[in-house]
Amino acid sequence: MKKLFFILISAIFLSSSTAFGYEEEDYRQVCENQKNNLQINFYTSYGKLIYDRSLNKEDLSKIAQQAGIFEKGVFAAGLALVNINSEYELNTITKTMKNNAHCLLPYQLNLYIGYSRPIIYLAKDLVEGSCTYNLVLRHEQVHQQINKQALEYFIPKIYHIIKQQSSIIKPIYIPSQASEEKANQSLTQAYHNLITPLVDEFRDQILAEQSKLDNQQHYQLEGDICRYFNGKSR
Repeated sequence: MKKLFFILISAIFLSSSTAFGYEEEDYRQVCENQKNNLQINFYTSYGKLIYDRSLNKEDLSKIAQQAGIFEKGVFAAGLALVNINSEYELNTITKTMKNNAHCLLPYQLNLYIGYSRPIIYLAKDLVEGSCTYNLVLRHEQVHQQINKQALEYFIPKIYHIIKQQSSIIKPIYIPSQASEEKANQSLTQAYHNLITPLVDEFRDQILAEQSKLDNQQHYQLEGDICRYFNGKSR
């Protein structure tokens, strides 16, 4: 009889444990099925374009090499640069569930993707007003115009993708004894994994557009302008 008693107790304990396990999973599903009403605050800026004539061609060549840019011919006398910046902040809210567990939900994403310090360098040994000066200036201004138009074109697309894909990121269920900090890190990482490839693609697309201006055929075409102009001026 004593032996049977222990068997019954053991059976009741296992049955309760199993029931609790299902209940825990139910709470998890309730949490993960919470509607994601994420508010996205998207900011962007082109920055204030500045001109710099304090450097010579050798200085500009060093800066260009550091930036992975190499202009040929007369265009080594000019350089157009911009920094592509991205920052984001994810704000979350924690809901306490009936089993004393918690549900972590994203409720606000503050996101910035844009430029800082757009600058056009013109070598100080260029003669202002000369054909070469005007040609280099125009070439670098086109580079910055490409940057501006790329920003205007891609930002709405990036916003749409983030809005669409963020609805797939589920809230995180946090068991009563688990760390909320770890859940926050996991949710933040999910948004990092969403945003980072979009910024990388944006950068790659800009470089692809800029390369259409920086090729031997285009250098030849623009270089011929001053050769023709100077020939007629003699």
